[in-house]
This record gives sequence, C-alpha cells and structure tokens, in this order.
Amino acid sequence: MKLGDFIEQTLEDYHTRVLAAIKPLTEPEMIWRPNQESNSVSFIFWHVTRVEDRWTNTFARGEPEAWVRDRWSDRFGLADGDIGVGYSADQLAAFPNLSKEQLQAYFESVRGDTLAFLRSLGEGDLDSVPDRSPFPESPGAVSRFRGFSLARMYRQLIGEADQHLGQISYVRGLQRGLNK
Repeated sequence: MKLGDFIEQTLEDYHTRVLAAIKPLTEPEMIWRPNQESNSVSFIFWHVTRVEDRWTNTFARGEPEAWVRDRWSDRFGLADGDIGVGYSADQLAAFPNLSKEQLQAYFESVRGDTLAFLRSLGEGDLDSVPDRSPFPESPGAVSRFRGFSLARMYRQLIGEADQHLGQISYVRGLQRGLNK
C-alpha cells in the first residue's frame, strides 16, 4: 500500500467514526459541558476542523483557509483567526451554540480540501517541506513547525484528530453512558 493511500484510508476512518459519535447527540448534548472549564462536543468538533483547515489550506496548500475563503467565520459568528486555542472559561461560556448541521457542513468542506490536496500529490511529494506555519500568528508555532514535511503534517493531523475524537466520545459517554 502506498503511504498516500494509507493516509486517505485513515482520514476516511476518522470521518466515519467522528460522524457516528455525534450522530445520535441532540443539540443540548452537543453544547453540554461537564463543567465551566471544559469543552463541549460542539466546541471540540469545531476546533479539530479548524486545525485541519489550517494544516491543509494554510500550511500545505499555501492558500486561504476555507474558514475565511468561504466565509464560515461569518456564518458561525466567530473571528477569522479563531481556532479555539487558549480559551478562558468565560470565552467557553460565550461560545455560540453551533448546530450539528453547520459543523458537519464545515467539516465536509474542509475534508474535501484535505482529500483533494492529498490526491494531488505525486510520489515523493510527502517529503516536501512547505516554508510556512499553519499558525503564522503564533511565534511559538512558527518555530515549532519549522521543517515539517507534508508527511509529518498528516501524522500531526491524524494524531490530533484521534485525540479529539476520544474527547468527543468521553463527553458523549458522560451524558449517555457507554455506546448509547
């Protein structure tokens, strides 16, 4: 199996699992938080999609992220540069109640960009190193991600997606119990 095919299958598996995890949730369950300093399923799903958007479009493609390009920020009522990192308890409390449909539509748009880019790569392209950061507004991120290849980007993206899927499943389980 080629590495690109493996990455695509892994992303497709995540796609299936994350949508299955949120499918049965009601809107109140999507926005429920275990406590004032915890994230909701809605917030986590939005954040991980924002991160994928940044990795794919800003870092890999060197183009405007879908969030800005397609005005998702306006539709969600959030700032262009917001990616859901470093929120305070007050910011979490003020986070808009995004519908599952909105979140899924944004996720599908970003995932389309991700797969289109992955499928456009030729042999050896995964070793290329874009000379940019997925988070250019953060000086720490600029140095942290310097030298990342596209293969390393996909490893980072897959690891973060799985981490956040675990969080989504945990918050869901706190509300519904096991596999409900």
